Amino acid sequence: MGRLLEYLENYGILLCNTNPELPALEDIGCTWGDVTALIGRQELFTCKAFQKRTTYLSQEAYHLLKKIRQKKQLTPAAQKIYSILEDGAAAETDFLKAVSSLDAKSYREGFDFLLQNLYVTALHNGKPLNENWSAFLYGTSEEWEKRIPAPAPIENASERLWEILSQTMTERQFRSLTGRR
Repeated sequence: MGRLLEYLENYGILLCNTNPELPALEDIGCTWGDVTALIGRQELFTCKAFQKRTTYLSQEAYHLLKKIRQKKQLTPAAQKIYSILEDGAAAETDFLKAVSSLDAKSYREGFDFLLQNLYVTALHNGKPLNENWSAFLYGTSEEWEKRIPAPAPIENASERLWEILSQTMTERQFRSLTGRR
């Protein structure tokens, strides 16, 4: 857990699965257990912000990215799922799918939209599915933010985020991540 937190604090971003584009969990010698421990402490923000892949962000990288990335309007399916979580509750995806009454395709598209656009994240580890995977209890990013220290004010969020992420990604990848083509 310490290695993962140190990595995120230094480099800001890490992917869950091996990918030639950016370092992933196993590339730095960390495990699923490290991820779940940090999620439970709100030490990382899980999303799909980088190329629609499961992505882990440090607290600082999340706040900077949120500040510079233009927020997309919720799709109808995403709005339906988001409204279930707005009261601050955390829920597993099976519950969200059942309560939203969306068909499987609409649910997946709506939930992925929420993860890709930083609307929701994992707040807690849920039931273990195997030794390398478990369900999460998801909540809104606003709920996650309530559980962590407020970020220090920063004048140029884009420059600071590039300073952190330029250690592991290209300028083209950065522009894609931040929505600045």
